Amino acid sequence: MGIAQAMKQKHSLNAIAIVHRLGEVPVGQESILIAVSTPHRKAAWLAGEETLEEVKEKVEIWKYERFEDGGAWRANRDGFPGQVIENASSES
Repeated sequence: MGIAQAMKQKHSLNAIAIVHRLGEVPVGQESILIAVSTPHRKAAWLAGEETLEEVKEKVEIWKYERFEDGGAWRANRDGFPGQVIENASSES
């Protein structure tokens, strides 16, 4: 069962949508959208937060940060060690 379907059942949602941007996302812009529809606001907030944590835990999404000095860093999940990339100018 997928994340959206599991959250829909668990929280008795009317509907749920999960969209993650691909490619470069400038600092300050959103990279993920989670929209839920439910009769009660509290259930919507809880389902949205839990869905975000499930996506972060289960979906292979790499973060790649480029720095002004030419260095870079990338990691798959928060809380896990990232990989420093020495020659970031050759990677995209």
